[in-house]
Amino acid sequence: MNTPVSIDGSQGEGGGQILRTSLALSIVTGRPLHLRRIRANRKRPGLQRQHLACVEAAVRLSDGTASTLELDAQDLVFAPGTDRAAWPATVAVDIGNAGSTSLVVQTVLLPALAAVHPVRATITGGTHDPPFEYLDRVFLAHLRAMGADVRLIHEHLGLPPDGGGCVVLETRPSTLRPIEIGEPGGIRAHRATALVARLPRAVGDRQLTLASARLDGPALELREVEWTGSHNMFMVEVEFASGAREVISAQLRDGWTPEEVAGEALDELALLLGSKVAVGQHLADQLLLPMAIAGGGRFRTLAPLSRHATTNIETIRAFLDVPIRVEVAGPVADVIIG
Repeated sequence: MNTPVSIDGSQGEGGGQILRTSLALSIVTGRPLHLRRIRANRKRPGLQRQHLACVEAAVRLSDGTASTLELDAQDLVFAPGTDRAAWPATVAVDIGNAGSTSLVVQTVLLPALAAVHPVRATITGGTHDPPFEYLDRVFLAHLRAMGADVRLIHEHLGLPPDGGGCVVLETRPSTLRPIEIGEPGGIRAHRATALVARLPRAVGDRQLTLASARLDGPALELREVEWTGSHNMFMVEVEFASGAREVISAQLRDGWTPEEVAGEALDELALLLGSKVAVGQHLADQLLLPMAIAGGGRFRTLAPLSRHATTNIETIRAFLDVPIRVEVAGPVADVIIG
């Protein structure tokens, strides 16, 4: 079916997630996309460099066409190439700043799995917002459980303000199958990592000291990196007995102490563990699309769903006739697809 799909880009959360999900589903379904009022309610509306990189990647991956690749554009008509044998095997996109390579990867990942040949996509930009570790060890781990043949390589670090990092996505044709993510089970392992660039080593040491006090014997890593500007990120990772995983991160902000940064991530982890769910807020948003493409799936997450997630559900419904329902019971929600 090649009936065009019209999407209001200002609906719901009104951000870049609508663009990324719409582009991915346009390619997977072969249906042209007309996206209107893109980010219309944002302080700077329209397509910014990060979003243009997603459009460019979608065009290149699918041998498609786009009506515009201009900054600030609020109207986009995108049509994927329908001959999948003509799709290129290699794609390269440079965001041009520290925009998120992870979000560009998320735009093209599921379409790349639908290609009839292996795909290698090289994305240049920022590598840690969200962090590469989350995309590789959490999101891709769940996709592999669904049958995805995918590998992600971190070639170069890219941080604000310059970016310039590089990740490489490699896929082979894959058909996704439904999975269920229920009770997490006990904690099999957890790790805390402090990344520090052009800041005193003590910044990371203080964060790891807090993690050691609040967690039960985590593996600790202080990662000192060379960079043009100062930067600090704290990450905490948990692997559950069920095989589910989560990485939660926080970045240093003006006026924050190192302990407040680490505490933000540790508090979010404590909420997840206390609710006895394996799927955090961000992963809940991102699992919706692959499960919908797979035709089914189920997971338990924190309630209420984020506005990102509810907007994503509405965007998916515009392309796919797959039932998605949410059953809330106190602090948790069961999301059932199919």
